[in-house]
Amino acid sequence: MNKEKIFSRMIDAAESTQERLFLSAVYLFSVKGYNAVGIRELCRSVGVKESSFYNHYPSKEALLDSIFARFAESNERVVMTDAEIEDMAAKGDIGYFFKVNMERFSAVTDILYHTILQIVLMESYVNPRAYEAARHNLYYLRRDYTEKVLQKMMERGAIRECDVQLITAEYYYCLKGMLDEFLLREIWDGDLNEIGMRIHRHIGFFTEMLRK
Repeated sequence: MNKEKIFSRMIDAAESTQERLFLSAVYLFSVKGYNAVGIRELCRSVGVKESSFYNHYPSKEALLDSIFARFAESNERVVMTDAEIEDMAAKGDIGYFFKVNMERFSAVTDILYHTILQIVLMESYVNPRAYEAARHNLYYLRRDYTEKVLQKMMERGAIRECDVQLITAEYYYCLKGMLDEFLLREIWDGDLNEIGMRIHRHIGFFTEMLRK
């Protein structure tokens, strides 16, 4: 995967200078780190004067916050509504729930999402805002609605009796480790089929464990 070429095409296709600066920042921050990229370099990368940067973002920190906000928006699209939670519980098919859940996540995880995720993970060790973005969006958003679905399915007798919070935590923490490995392999041109099969088996294991 040649990320530089992909982002170059995305920047060329962007409809506004603000979006071009945003995309260039995502690419450069992911390659060099946030602190190593200055406003001058960002502006040069998209062919605008340094002074014009402030017409679009009040500061480099505000630009970084906009990257975190885009990350949160993408993750919010995965979250199930109360009506969808009720519908899943009524169906009572745990395998179907896990399948739809993964499909919704896959729908937002394009190259832009993956690259922003790199920045969030890199910066979370030194930036408390990045840490909060990672903690909330990677650990709690999906766990919350998943616990609700499993609890309602269990109450209806559709799945085995279990500790819903423990099962949900085990499911997502293991899955996140594999998704992180998938991301690293994608960046370094590794074998995605093998890790993809492991993710598939992981979902199958929890499906069979919970299914009556």
